[in-house]
Amino acid sequence: MTADQAALEAVLAARLPGDWRTALATAEDLARRLQYLSWADRAKLLDEYCWAQARTRLSTDGVTAVVNRHAEVFKRGHPSAAYATWCSAIVASVLLLLDEPGPVVGAEQALTHLLSSHPPHRAAVDAWLAERTPAELQRELARFPGYAFLLLTLCPNDTAESFMARDAFWQAMLG
Repeated sequence: MTADQAALEAVLAARLPGDWRTALATAEDLARRLQYLSWADRAKLLDEYCWAQARTRLSTDGVTAVVNRHAEVFKRGHPSAAYATWCSAIVASVLLLLDEPGPVVGAEQALTHLLSSHPPHRAAVDAWLAERTPAELQRELARFPGYAFLLLTLCPNDTAESFMARDAFWQAMLG
């Protein structure tokens, strides 16, 4: 793990001004646990983390409101917005700490980069997505309920991406 500490702290401070130190400790712990795992295992662990955070930070009604696309859940200050900001920042920080340059090569890695919302990570996943169909991404996303829920929460508008995330979330939850 070789992320430039100052750059990482700046990313976290910009996204989580009041909680960046806690987020840094969380990201460092996750990165240590992930560094020697395959992307499939990394995605599984991060998916579980994101889903646990959703269940901790949001009520059952809050989760339902996100899935049903209630407008209030996407307003600044709503617990779902705080959840999305936190988890996305954690994913971005973990990727920065893992510091594995190069192209995205698999679905699990692509989904993880997609959720970070960090511009360089997004550019890497966009290149991967250019060679895939949306159905292929949805099929992979359906294996990860935490990832699907986070993507759904990150998409405040009714876009193709949000519909794909909702369908994937339901597929993941229903088996």
